[in-house]
Amino acid sequence: MKPARIHVWPWMRWPGRRLLPDWLAITLGRHVFAWRAMNERETAHELAHVHQWQELGWRFPIAYLAASLGARRAGGHWYRDNRFEIEAREAAGSGGDA
Repeated sequence: MKPARIHVWPWMRWPGRRLLPDWLAITLGRHVFAWRAMNERETAHELAHVHQWQELGWRFPIAYLAASLGARRAGGHWYRDNRFEIEAREAAGSGGDA
């Protein structure tokens, strides 16, 4: 497998924040796109998503959406309670959002 690539594109801050107020980065396949440099915890969080993509391949976005819908249906938050986000926070050594 090819290694993860982290791209820092400051111009992404504004469009991303229109959708998610606390947005920092998005992982697509092995590429992490962030609007600013990330600290170690944030990088570990995003690298967990790279691993999830590697495990599930093209099915990852579908599984992520299903996990968000499942969390919401269970009365939780679509992001905070998404099992993929929980796993990424655990990989980062943080119980809080990264």
